[in-house]
Amino acid sequence: MITQLRHFVKKSKGAIISYQIYDNWRTKQRFNTGKIEFTSGSTHSRKTTQESLSYIDQVFDDYLQYANISIEMLRDKSILEIGPGDNVGVALKFLAAGAKQVICLDKFFSKYDWMQQREIYRLMREQMNEQERHIFDEVIDLETGLKSDSQKLIYIYGTGIEEAEKVWEPESFDFIISRAVFEHLYDLDAAFSVMNTVIKPGGSMLHKIDFRDHGIFSGHHPLTFLTIPASVYRLMAYDSGKPNRKLINYYRSKAEEFKYETKILVTYIVDQEDEIIPHKETVTPGIDYTEETIALLNRIRPQLQPEFGNMSDEDILISGIFLIMRKR
Repeated sequence: MITQLRHFVKKSKGAIISYQIYDNWRTKQRFNTGKIEFTSGSTHSRKTTQESLSYIDQVFDDYLQYANISIEMLRDKSILEIGPGDNVGVALKFLAAGAKQVICLDKFFSKYDWMQQREIYRLMREQMNEQERHIFDEVIDLETGLKSDSQKLIYIYGTGIEEAEKVWEPESFDFIISRAVFEHLYDLDAAFSVMNTVIKPGGSMLHKIDFRDHGIFSGHHPLTFLTIPASVYRLMAYDSGKPNRKLINYYRSKAEEFKYETKILVTYIVDQEDEIIPHKETVTPGIDYTEETIALLNRIRPQLQPEFGNMSDEDILISGIFLIMRKR
């Protein structure tokens, strides 16, 4: 009976919606009572140590490669990392490269296994030269973790980017970075306003953003979550960090609004598991997607909510981007 019930819930769109509404309500209650520890940001809990090291290197290299940043450009810079999750390895890479300070900001506290994290940090340290190890030792103690008195690496949780201007003065940061975070923010307008305030003129924002439904409607059409009325979807997602359904057209409009120098690179196409490597500004029919991809979209387009149904095929087929914005 239980197996049959689970099968029904997975197959029934209505049952999925009902469960997600309940889950969203439950998450809100937890947060309101001060319980901000979650597993959603525990990226490394599902990786081996070597996979974690490779992931950290890849994230850091992506920022430099796609934003055309040299190591010299990081020297003495202040960096805000939004949503670091259960590991500060990327922040350590920036500090080792010469950044003056990295502040990690997270609304939630990600559960982690210190023994696993310590092994990751230990191996990172082994790969560093003497100068980089000195920086490492200023911020990490391999017995106890992040040093609370460090001013080079500061981890703040319980505060979202939407509230960050209450914490820092205007023009505090040279870089603002994030990976797989923006799709979870429900007041993105406020987030962009705050980032515009706290970033310095000439500073850059680098954000990798995933437009997919994160498995909410697993087994259904990959764009099913775009068929839900906004009022219902808000009940499903607003307080629990589920995808906010802001797609590429939204980020174009924000770039225009703030008049930033902007480059948007495509990372994923709908219903394709493989990432587009290297990321590219323009996707090409027959190379990056096929007629079958268009047919998949056409099957669900009549059911899409108007805000999505009116988008072009080329825009709605994009399910991930790397956003690079430079303040003039």
